Amino acid sequence: MLTSLVLTLIADRPLTLPPYLGRASHAAFLRLISDADPGLAERLHAPDQQRPFTCSTLWGAPRRGRSLALDPETPVFLRYTGLTAEISHHLQRLAQAPPSHVEVEGAGLAVREATLDPDAHRWAGQTTYEDLASRYLVSNESTSRHTELRFASPTAFRSGGHTLPLPLPDLVFGGLVGKWNNFAPVAVSEEVRRFAEEWPSAATDCRPAPSQAKGDRSRSASWAAADTWRSTRTGIGWG
Repeated sequence: MLTSLVLTLIADRPLTLPPYLGRASHAAFLRLISDADPGLAERLHAPDQQRPFTCSTLWGAPRRGRSLALDPETPVFLRYTGLTAEISHHLQRLAQAPPSHVEVEGAGLAVREATLDPDAHRWAGQTTYEDLASRYLVSNESTSRHTELRFASPTAFRSGGHTLPLPLPDLVFGGLVGKWNNFAPVAVSEEVRRFAEEWPSAATDCRPAPSQAKGDRSRSASWAAADTWRSTRTGIGWG
């Protein structure tokens, strides 16, 4: 089971928060899990593991200098995804019975809505590994020769102990293959990883999109990558 929960939040008064809240969002997620299953939250907090969930930063708040400016008139949202049935079960529970508030960086934000419905929010949704496999791995339908990946926030990749800002094919697809095979009941061939490693970087068109750099007033780059070996437009939704 793959599940994407979107929590729409609202501040009860004007607030100023740091611009990057990934760690605060992660901490909030573990608290939400711990409320129902402290043992699971402790296991998820353990280091050096392939994590079966993702946590977004806080989206939707306008920037004011180097801070986020929240106010009672502007909803913001967090997205949490689950890559296993166990995590998805908790996200489904939160969608059905959401908490009244979520604490983010010490600020208590009221939960206006919790949804798994993509019609209610474009970043919400549910599917299964089997459904994805039947559509994309064993389908007889022909595929195009291009795919487009859009990164919604500045993205970097760990490789050989280094952090790299470029979405090179072996880093992108190697990471996706590893995560899929770690959690899915239907494995993807490791040949995909080898193919990505051997794919020439010159065949990948990477175009920077403006985004605010952490701790910097200037505009920096996140990436939109158009890879020429397949052409079905694909978004990164579950990574």
